[in-house]
Amino acid sequence: MAANKIPSHQTEDVLQEIRTRKAEVRSQIKESADYIKTTTHKLFTPPPQATSKLGSFMNMVDQGLAVYDGVMMGMRVARNIRRIFGKRR
Repeated sequence: MAANKIPSHQTEDVLQEIRTRKAEVRSQIKESADYIKTTTHKLFTPPPQATSKLGSFMNMVDQGLAVYDGVMMGMRVARNIRRIFGKRR
């Protein structure tokens, strides 16, 4: 095998740059994970309790529309999957 021709001080500099970049990337990953966590929490928290009958009714309507939207989206996805893979013979 050939001997390593890179001077030792350059190797240490390169290793330090790699360590620094690794720390930066880890902090970016942590920030992204925290952002995803908070966004998911905001999406799936239940609505606040209604204090009036109208507010309660509106919450039920909103939940019903969300269920309807989910069912329709599922039907579209299933139809597209069938279209992609075709009918079995």
